[in-house]
Amino acid sequence: MSETGLRERHKRRTRQAINTAAMSLFFEHGYDAVTVADVARQAHVSVATVFNYFDTKEDLFFDEVDRMLDALLDSVRRCRSGSSILQALQDQVVFQLTGGRPAAEAEEVARFHAAVLDSPDLQRREQHLQLRRRQALAAALAQALGTPLPSLAADLAATQYLAAESVIGSELRSRLGAGLALPDALAELEPVTAEVFATLRTGLGPLVKAGAPQ
Repeated sequence: MSETGLRERHKRRTRQAINTAAMSLFFEHGYDAVTVADVARQAHVSVATVFNYFDTKEDLFFDEVDRMLDALLDSVRRCRSGSSILQALQDQVVFQLTGGRPAAEAEEVARFHAAVLDSPDLQRREQHLQLRRRQALAAALAQALGTPLPSLAADLAATQYLAAESVIGSELRSRLGAGLALPDALAELEPVTAEVFATLRTGLGPLVKAGAPQ
């Protein structure tokens, strides 16, 4: 292997070691209670080394956002001509909400969602990341739909998908917080997911106010 290849492999190992140390501490002590210095000590590196790989403490927690965003965009790009992009996005929801984790890593998924619920800082960061995801998804949708940017249809579709994902994610976090195992929580979410995406397909309609006409 070339010297450049060895350096890149070392960088990947160091980044992974830092992230593994960070997530272990976050899950054990709570995100807000852990400092970057704590992470550095756990990973046996300096604080400066941590910041060489991660710009902020929040980035340590959300390290897989780029990988998951790539998977979301690929689900749109892989759609065949004439097929439903919305169905492809529906098929992607559970993968996104579980970080692509297999059932064997259910406890890690549950801990991730619990940590977000317990930390206002993570919730704010998550909202910021949603803006970046919306912009990237809208661009991919515009290309798939064959519409030039800026595209109202693509932007609206991206916004609606992320809103659907957020609703389903809230339902998932509620069930996990109540102590339901991840496989059982996901099973309960199947009809919820179907209803949410059925609403996206048909639209909300006029949202007529309930009660007797006045």
